[in-house]
Amino acid sequence: MPGNLAPVPGNPPSVLLVSPRVEDHNSLKNIFSSSRWHVQGAWTASDGLKMIHRNHSEIPVVICEQRLPDGDWKLLMAAMDDWAVRPSVIVCSRLADERLWVEVLNLGAFDLLLCAPFVPEEVLRVTESAWSAWKSAVRLNAVPRKAPGPARSPAYSGAIALAAGSRV
Repeated sequence: MPGNLAPVPGNPPSVLLVSPRVEDHNSLKNIFSSSRWHVQGAWTASDGLKMIHRNHSEIPVVICEQRLPDGDWKLLMAAMDDWAVRPSVIVCSRLADERLWVEVLNLGAFDLLLCAPFVPEEVLRVTESAWSAWKSAVRLNAVPRKAPGPARSPAYSGAIALAAGSRV
């Protein structure tokens, strides 16, 4: 199942931009050019989902335009809903209001980022925070969880011991 793999060691972290706007792609490539981030681009929700499915262990952060030609950011979130660890999704919008911000957080996206124009410091800060949250989720998911055993009262333990032929 996608989302269960750890990040590939030694590779620079990737951010996937899903936006139909050329200016967004150019702006974010420029912002990330002097950082450690590798930028990948998709123009539609379906192309973004293909890239995420193909490279899920290498894409910890997705920046997705609120509206896309073939859907929206919620479509991406829904497609990854059952993943143990999904990329941190940052929604970007030109006109963000309180209602959108609350919807973004309530539906499990990481944050809402205003674009037009992007503020480089804010983009880098939010992306780093999203990556940290993703790494924490990967670590938590990698820790083997001990299955809880049945609660054993003395009477229950005694019944097992008696059934096995020993004395309690």
